[in-house]
Amino acid sequence: MRKWGIIFGSAAMLLLAGCGQQSKVTSQSSSKQVSSSKQSAKKVTTSSAKKVSRKQVTQTSSSDKAVWSSAKSQTLKSYMANFSQSMNQQYVEYAPGQDGEYYGIQFPDYLEKDKVAVDDQHVTAAWSENGVGQADYQVVGIYSDYNTAPSMGAHLYLFTIHDGQPVVLITEQTQGMPDNLMHFKETANTDLKQNFAQIVGGGSAATANTTKTPSSTANYQVPSELAGTWYGYSEYSKQPEQIDTLEIAGNKLTLNGETTELHQDSERTSQERELLSGKGDPNQIDKNKMDNWGVIKEFDVEGRHWLNVRGWYQSSGDGSYYGVKSRNIDGETMPVLTIAGGAGMWPSQHLYPTKAAALSMKDTKFDDEHNQE
Repeated sequence: MRKWGIIFGSAAMLLLAGCGQQSKVTSQSSSKQVSSSKQSAKKVTTSSAKKVSRKQVTQTSSSDKAVWSSAKSQTLKSYMANFSQSMNQQYVEYAPGQDGEYYGIQFPDYLEKDKVAVDDQHVTAAWSENGVGQADYQVVGIYSDYNTAPSMGAHLYLFTIHDGQPVVLITEQTQGMPDNLMHFKETANTDLKQNFAQIVGGGSAATANTTKTPSSTANYQVPSELAGTWYGYSEYSKQPEQIDTLEIAGNKLTLNGETTELHQDSERTSQERELLSGKGDPNQIDKNKMDNWGVIKEFDVEGRHWLNVRGWYQSSGDGSYYGVKSRNIDGETMPVLTIAGGAGMWPSQHLYPTKAAALSMKDTKFDDEHNQE
């Protein structure tokens, strides 16, 4: 461990775009082939598979049972148009031949880069016209509201087939991560999950719920590992002994007596979304939300769960990150809360369960974190 001071970072985009397009290989077998010929062909195919590239491994053959089609793709497109209206978000389809941008990255080309993670685990993902293939996730549809979303507030959905089951993945990642992967997780939106499953099954999608009301304050609760009272040393603190006190409970962060209420993006009104996009009337800003509300995102990276908090009307910048990791402090194992910021998620302060630990550690930094020199 080494000593450090207060760290300030500037936002930067580290994600890189890839290029390329997956092709589909089809094969046919004659109905007149004898059993011995089939066995021979099978052996050759198995032997050859060991020598092909990753891109070739993700290709499919006509002998696989297709679970997706152009007709289902059109049904999904119709559903997403309705979903856009219900969410006050404008989603655009990305596909081979109609690539789209997401924070400097081109999709679906990026899938060829083999830099996708799901639930913090590196996986393979490949575009598939029929929903079958050798990748962990067969991507049959991609939609994003990047072109019209507020700055740093876009969503990217991958509609996939995973182990034969429909799975809708989402990312709201806005910057490069230390592991150089783009991190996805399964969406919590039940409308999307249920309707995509229905489309994959051959049915028609239901009309998206257009009567949704913003989530109530009580709907969001901070992750349990963050809850509690934390103490952190700061040479700039005006508190006794230069110890900051952070209380986290329910949907509130209270630092030295000043409280920030945590809310989800879905609680934003259409008027607030217009303000974030620069099209609304700034005189309509709610001062209480401006001063006291924060919008949250949660994600996992390098084995740690993080909570990102940005201002309710914040349209640029990275906000603050909060994550907990167990560490050995003076021979005792205890959780340590890291507050980080900037494009590299650089730590700015560590907080501890006790004042004694905070005073003992002061401005110590940990070598396993991405410290800015």
